[in-house]
Amino acid sequence: MATVQSLKKKLRTIRSTVKLTRAMKTASTVKFSKLNGIYSEYQNYADEYMHLYKKYCSQFNSAFACNNPDAPCCYVVLASNKGLCGNLNTELFNFFCSIEEKGIVVSCGKEATDYFEKKGIEINKSFTLNDVPEYEQVKEIFEYLCLLLREGKISSIKTVYPEYINMIKQKPVCKPLLTSVDCQDDTCDVLFVPDKETVIKNMADKILISILYKRVIEAALGTQAATLTAMRSAYDTACEYSEILETEMNRKRQGQVTADVLETASEFSMEGDV
Repeated sequence: MATVQSLKKKLRTIRSTVKLTRAMKTASTVKFSKLNGIYSEYQNYADEYMHLYKKYCSQFNSAFACNNPDAPCCYVVLASNKGLCGNLNTELFNFFCSIEEKGIVVSCGKEATDYFEKKGIEINKSFTLNDVPEYEQVKEIFEYLCLLLREGKISSIKTVYPEYINMIKQKPVCKPLLTSVDCQDDTCDVLFVPDKETVIKNMADKILISILYKRVIEAALGTQAATLTAMRSAYDTACEYSEILETEMNRKRQGQVTADVLETASEFSMEGDV
């Protein structure tokens, strides 16, 4: 049976856990709010780029022509740098392993790199992104992917990441970076200066980077949402357990006080009888 001293020790540990989970919940809240703001602001910008890409996809794709169609596909896996985000990474890695077609792997995030190393899956290159990814970091990844295309080491690029649906739901998906969607009607009045070929050639990199950057931000947003949900749950559980321990400890103390009073009263009663 637990003593008051053992309950005190447990309570100190739980209170430390409460402080830790509260701090982590606060940090996750700040990061999630920042990422949500970036995602909301960037979404319209990226959607306009995607609209332009769909309209002239064949011309844009020609700027990244594959030099070796027999080469394997390149999978860019976007995971978190840390755990503590529920089963988000587990679901993502299980989803990746379920993909029948295998190819070159580029990992983004420490959790992905660690997982592939433990499973003995060869990584072509690994990148570490900030919790709030920067555009220049994504640009570095894109430039590396373009190099692989030019050298004929890969034939296509697909991103595997947790798609953000809402605060409590993220779904692992695999989406191609260079799509094969049918081009839309090209008869609208669009002025290209100096000409369409030059504009498309100079915008190709920016458009593809914007698509990749949006997915990286979305993956980071989903990670922080999962982390925030997990930390909220851990904080609430720790607070609840702390209250239970405190109540039990108070009862133990009260029980000891009552026992001491009864013992003292019994001694006085025995002295009076004598």
